[in-house]
Amino acid sequence: MKEVLPDIIPPKEKAIKNLASRAPGTLKFYPKFLDETGGRVTEMARLKWSDIQGMANPVEGNVVAILRVTKGAKIRTIELRQEAIDILMKIPRSNASPFVFWNGTEHGYYKDPSSLFWEYGQETGFGARLHDLRHKFAIERLMEGWSIYRVQKYIGHGSVLTTERYYLRFLSDEQQAQVRADGDNGFR
Repeated sequence: MKEVLPDIIPPKEKAIKNLASRAPGTLKFYPKFLDETGGRVTEMARLKWSDIQGMANPVEGNVVAILRVTKGAKIRTIELRQEAIDILMKIPRSNASPFVFWNGTEHGYYKDPSSLFWEYGQETGFGARLHDLRHKFAIERLMEGWSIYRVQKYIGHGSVLTTERYYLRFLSDEQQAQVRADGDNGFR
């Protein structure tokens, strides 16, 4: 039986802004941060300020995020693009919680942002899942010319075959050849 891939609906910028405007507190920064990092919902919900390194000099190439709560339980570090760094600079910190996207609950973070954003998405007409921001990130990076291996490593797929299966269908034959042409770019 052939695998059926889920529909991927890359949200438009206006829809992301509308979704963010509905969210409370630091969650208003969450959709755009997911869009700019390609992070999984749970990975980013559990991100702590102590896992962000290099903010003393907040420029691309200097700031990384250490993702400790990952799907495969394998810690990985990603270099943040300037857009993600700029978002972090807008988020107020809390003395009560070490989390980037904090709240005043006993946990100090949003335990289930997918459910919250599903509700917000229904209210704002978002038209996609929060997870589709991850897909949007990967597709856009491939279209920019990132190698398939770089995208695979960055978003944390265990195999490049997963990355290919999900995202190459959005690229032309020429673009597919380009993202595969430069080998592993040192990211394998």
